[in-house]
Amino acid sequence: MTNPQLQDVHSIAYLQDQAQILLNTYINKQYPSQPYRFGKLIHLLAGLRSISSLTIEELFFRKTIGDKTHMEQLVKDMYQINMANIVANSSLS
Repeated sequence: MTNPQLQDVHSIAYLQDQAQILLNTYINKQYPSQPYRFGKLIHLLAGLRSISSLTIEELFFRKTIGDKTHMEQLVKDMYQINMANIVANSSLS
């Protein structure tokens, strides 16, 4: 976590851990003959951090989200909706 604007570091770290666990599970099921695939992907993902978020937005999301929406705001909104759903579901239990 190197972004000083992040406010809920523990929740974000938890979500990152869960995403890695799910990715590892998926890879192990889909590619059982490639036991090192997950490690290689994680290694490649680390290199992607050197690419600016604006470049990634432009390459992958501009056609989908348009020129007026910023990916950072979209991710924040998605996170807030997810956290609200988690809270709502936990209160139902």
